[in-house]
Amino acid sequence: RANLDMTSLVIAGLGIAATAVAARFAVQTFKRVNLPSVRIPKDLLTGYYRGGFETKMNRREASLILGVSSSSNPQRVRDAYLRLARINHPDQGGSPYLAQKIGEAKQCLDSKKNN
Repeated sequence: RANLDMTSLVIAGLGIAATAVAARFAVQTFKRVNLPSVRIPKDLLTGYYRGGFETKMNRREASLILGVSSSSNPQRVRDAYLRLARINHPDQGGSPYLAQKIGEAKQCLDSKKNN
């Protein structure tokens, strides 16, 4: 009876050791595999603004954020704002900072229209 219990423990230990060796081999092999890197052509990114935000929101920056022209009508500004606000809303996993900047951009373009 004691001999059977000892044999079971040895077999279980060998099984765990074999699993660990196989996992180590799989990880090392995966590290050696050179997966092709995905390269994005630079001409695809030319439509995006590369730069940070200004300290004070201006009309140019507001139109870049909303993706409308600075002389767009209020309805187009509102539509662009609603679309971006829905996508970037913090309750939907968006950034509170970006949501704030989108709101600031709408206010900036609305205030320029009213003046």
